[in-house]
Amino acid sequence: MDPLLAELKEMGVACGELRPIRSKDGVTVVQVTDSQGKRWVLKHFEEPGFRREIQRYRLLGELGVPTLRLMGATAASLLLEDLEESPALRLGVPEDLEDPAVARLLARWYTRLHQAGREYLHRCPDAALYNEAACLTPEALALVQERTGSGGLPIWSRLKSALPAVLSALKALSPTLVYNDFYYTNLAVARDGSSALMYDYNLMGRGYAYGDVRNVCASLGPEAGRAFLEEYGPVDPWERRVDQVVSPLVTLIHACRRESFPAWARPSLEEMESSYPQVFTRFLKDLEERSC
Repeated sequence: MDPLLAELKEMGVACGELRPIRSKDGVTVVQVTDSQGKRWVLKHFEEPGFRREIQRYRLLGELGVPTLRLMGATAASLLLEDLEESPALRLGVPEDLEDPAVARLLARWYTRLHQAGREYLHRCPDAALYNEAACLTPEALALVQERTGSGGLPIWSRLKSALPAVLSALKALSPTLVYNDFYYTNLAVARDGSSALMYDYNLMGRGYAYGDVRNVCASLGPEAGRAFLEEYGPVDPWERRVDQVVSPLVTLIHACRRESFPAWARPSLEEMESSYPQVFTRFLKDLEERSC
């Protein structure tokens, strides 16, 4: 625990007790009880690449997008409010995924994120941000075919020849900040029911808004999903079309970079043989019409 105590000391926090919460993939999370009995959560990033989350908290604060209260930070750690102790916020629960009221609160947070993100990237188009879809390369698609044994599917040859057009369409979408990692375990809801927000910003980065909308609605129950879409407002149909092509590929690429193929990626693999060829054909047709 010595490195953690050093981080707290740098923030000026006199620690009375540390209670481990989790440690995984170079990120350690502990509950801190300070010398006055107040509790916080310390998130320490041993892996330098994951320290981007520290900058995301600062950026969202500058943009006015609600986050957990940031109590302190170093180059390698964040000190955050403890939701178990917060008088204002509570941890998300599975039931929130079925609650239309919570879904509407979520839509407001995502709307604020996407609006602020568009304005920020208009001012700072070259901002160095994580991009989930940057993995989409010929080499990555070859890896997917090798790891999944799906190289015999005709769709792969079509994708190989049309990949430049896919990447061009992706690049032309209106960029914004996207959360990328929706689930109730990263959700905080106001105890008075007035607001909600997402936390844990390691995967937040540059992208297109519909990717977040699809990601959220995939986890919400039917009624909650309808409430989210109603509150969020119209989505760009062309973004949706491009996402239908890009999203399964990105899912498979990230899945195939793991030691074992995860269950959450299997639907995307099945889609490549079933509905994806028709989706891809429609995309190419729409792209041609847009070019005329």
